[in-house]
Amino acid sequence: MRAIDGLLQVTLLAVAAAVNACVQRADVATEERVIRDLDKKWVQAVAAKDTTAIANTYAEDANFLAPGAPRASGRAAVRQAWVGLLKAPNLVLTFEPTKITIASSADIAYETGSYHLGYDLPKAKRVKGRAAPKSRRLEDTGKYVVAWKKVNGEWKVQYDIFNSDKP
Repeated sequence: MRAIDGLLQVTLLAVAAAVNACVQRADVATEERVIRDLDKKWVQAVAAKDTTAIANTYAEDANFLAPGAPRASGRAAVRQAWVGLLKAPNLVLTFEPTKITIASSADIAYETGSYHLGYDLPKAKRVKGRAAPKSRRLEDTGKYVVAWKKVNGEWKVQYDIFNSDKP
């Protein structure tokens, strides 16, 4: 009986090891590098004001949640929101993740980070007898959260929300 118990234990261990070997584990470091590269391309697309490339970063059913603006749901609405944002004169927007977390299944991830946004404000009108003030610039820094999901093997933004550090 002891021999059967020992054989059963060895068999169970062998089966468990075989099953464990078959389970595909995500290479979290590689997935994180992929998302960081996508972030860099996203920033480049913003600098180039390429709203098609920006929109293609998002999933078809994505949500863009900008402060002081209605929710933009769906890739087309997200693109239109970016079209409006990029109309700001001399816009500069950069962002960089500080932390990216990949699910063990490697099909969802989220990142948090910081951004810097700057653009020129409209010039004030000249008041009779006084020169118009020089152009003013809005400068803002803040934080963001982006949730990613894999769609057909590619990372796409599902949710994008940000807010200012300023009161």
